[in-house]
Amino acid sequence: RSNGYATGGYIGPAYSDVIDKFPFASDTTNSSDAGDLTQVRSFSAGTSSETHGYTAGGSGPAGNSNVIDKFPFSSDVNATDVGDITQTTYGAAPQSSGTHGYTSGGSGPPYRNNIEKFTFASDANATDVGDKNAGNMYQVGTSSADNGYVCGGFGPSGGQDYIFKYSHASDGNSTDIGNLAVGNHRAAGTQN
Repeated sequence: RSNGYATGGYIGPAYSDVIDKFPFASDTTNSSDAGDLTQVRSFSAGTSSETHGYTAGGSGPAGNSNVIDKFPFSSDVNATDVGDITQTTYGAAPQSSGTHGYTSGGSGPPYRNNIEKFTFASDANATDVGDKNAGNMYQVGTSSADNGYVCGGFGPSGGQDYIFKYSHASDGNSTDIGNLAVGNHRAAGTQN
């Protein structure tokens, strides 16, 4: 991996469609505009294959989105609309396996508990492959080689401290495997 990307966003009162790109090799280089998403939107879910970046769902001036956008890492061009998640959703948590992108939860409203999966091998719609243990939005999404994880979030009772886990190898519901030290939402997720 040689670059980081940030897609879309919101700087009131305007939504963005910009695909920003910055190099990992230099600490003194600003980002560059590498292209545009097909829609202006924020609160979307970003996932990555080895060759492409994906932005799914989100919210914009036209309302909530179900669009899955795809853009290549090999050249700076605009994204293309390659499919849809099953519902218009914003605030979903993203995860990636070696072969698929995932979105978990979010809100339409209402708060969603679905786990959705789309393939990197071809351009296609996402499918609903399972349910999280609770409906919420603004969760942290992280991934291991074998599993997706959904942490924290915001639901009917406010900030949450859940840690949910689901398998990349087979479709199914998540399991509740623990709790964060502090319940929160809109946090950032990383993995090593």
